[in-house]
Amino acid sequence: MNADESFDRTEAMVKDPSSPIDLTGLRSIHRAIVMVKRPDCPIDLTGLDPEERAMVMAHRPDCPIDLTGLRSKDRAWVMVNRKDCPVSLGGLDFPDKEFVKRLRFDYKPDNG
Repeated sequence: MNADESFDRTEAMVKDPSSPIDLTGLRSIHRAIVMVKRPDCPIDLTGLDPEERAMVMAHRPDCPIDLTGLRSKDRAWVMVNRKDCPVSLGGLDFPDKEFVKRLRFDYKPDNG
């Protein structure tokens, strides 16, 4: 399937919540978009790029959190968007640490 077909199918599934979900053959970014936009879509992070995994984790509260293999900015994004994600500043780049500290009001240095 080419990129245009993948995009068109994604757009149809996202715009019409009554349309059946079929992620078969979609590009990984399009699978991630459907998972984010359609809460009735089963979550399957297999084959997604790290930033796509982070996008799904950040926007779907029912998605298990696994920060393994994510870049600093992607880990920070998940921590900021998911209040149930433990804050761990270890290994984050300086700007990402500041981003988390600024936006996670519940962060206390002794809890992560």
